[in-house]
Amino acid sequence: MRLTSLGHAAVLVETGRERILFDPWLTQRLDRFWEHHPPLEEGLVRKVLDEGVDYVVLSHHHFDHHHFPSLGLLTDGADVDFDDSPRQSTGVTCIYPAGPVPPTLTASGLGHQAISWTLRRFGFERLHPVTPGDTVTLGGATLRTFPSAVPFPEMSVLVETEDAAVMVCGDALLHEATTEAFQREDAPKLDLVLVPTHSISPPGVLTERRPLTDPEGVRARAVANFDRYVDSLPAALTVPSSFGWRVSGDTDRDYDWCNRTMFPFTPAQALARLTERGRAGLLWGPGQVLEAGGGKTTPVDGPVAPHAYDFDEIYAAVRLDPKTPVPPFDASLDRYGRQTRPAEQMLRELLDLLVATDYWYRALDDGAGGHVVSLYEDTGDETSYLLDPVTGRVTKLGAGPARSHVTGAEGWTETAASTLEAMLGADLLFGSSFGLWASDGVLLSAVFHHPSYYTRHVERQLREATRS
Repeated sequence: MRLTSLGHAAVLVETGRERILFDPWLTQRLDRFWEHHPPLEEGLVRKVLDEGVDYVVLSHHHFDHHHFPSLGLLTDGADVDFDDSPRQSTGVTCIYPAGPVPPTLTASGLGHQAISWTLRRFGFERLHPVTPGDTVTLGGATLRTFPSAVPFPEMSVLVETEDAAVMVCGDALLHEATTEAFQREDAPKLDLVLVPTHSISPPGVLTERRPLTDPEGVRARAVANFDRYVDSLPAALTVPSSFGWRVSGDTDRDYDWCNRTMFPFTPAQALARLTERGRAGLLWGPGQVLEAGGGKTTPVDGPVAPHAYDFDEIYAAVRLDPKTPVPPFDASLDRYGRQTRPAEQMLRELLDLLVATDYWYRALDDGAGGHVVSLYEDTGDETSYLLDPVTGRVTKLGAGPARSHVTGAEGWTETAASTLEAMLGADLLFGSSFGLWASDGVLLSAVFHHPSYYTRHVERQLREATRS
């Protein structure tokens, strides 16, 4: 079995009969906030995927795994017909988790992405949804799927051929069903396992711009997650995986401080942990190739040579440094776009969009005292308003940031009016909006994770692909 990394969680698996692409994020930039790290060399994706793929496996619905601009690349050149499916089928079979729990509002990705709908919009017609736990038999391989310990459909996948067994875990959380499966006497002997090195942001760094607290505790939890995976999946070789990105904002605003405050456990640290525990491991990056089989896995020549990357240097750039200052949020600088609409008008629209969200139901049940939102306008004025989901009212409180007006309210949010307008207009993907507001609540998440915004972003991508 031959495996080629395309960065982060994207992997091409060649079994000899099938070419299976996992979690395709195939562009250097994910959005305006995240990019591949190490970077994708120009032309690498085209070179690796030049012979096409037979199957696409999507582990779950988050944007760095279910990246619809990348799905569009896989159907480039197809005819476009907006009266029906926008693109013609590529003949690729798509395998992805579905039910029994639908996608839910989550803090990352686009919380309500419907994988099957996106695939159909991009012209994929051979859809094979699975319930994690199912087995899929291909011509030369068997895919055994395992659930993730999360409240939405997500899976890890064991790829078995006659001569190799490789476990691709994406960034799933270890589920007891996986542990139990590999404790059985008849459990397969793994040649290779790609284990997630979870980059779990310490609470409050981005959302509230709070300085780091208990960095050692945060790191200890990340290490414990990794150790549980390693203990549960004994393999001839373990590769710390699904961590191939960094923050690199596309504006003049410097967000590099995020890279020093968000990632408590890097792949380089995970590799050192494997060494401590006497387990064989290695790191790989975009364009590097591994061959697995016969009880061993070996780096081989590919588009990028086996020792081309200096991973110590690469991951030093995203290593947690508790001394790194977290700059306070400044809506006059942390902003996007231009304001063309009155602030209060946009807040009334925002309040209307809250209706029937999880946030709205909780507010009604709790009789909450409302949420204070301050908007920094293009005029230079900053004004705070109280949004009351129960009464449906927007009340002007006065000048100044939201945090200075929260008495009696349930929470606060500060942002620029131009940023809010861009999100309301679906000009700015929610997942790429990190760093453009500060809040101690999920009011914006409730609105902009809504399916209506996700579908608008997909349609926009299709229109842009048509124009290009």
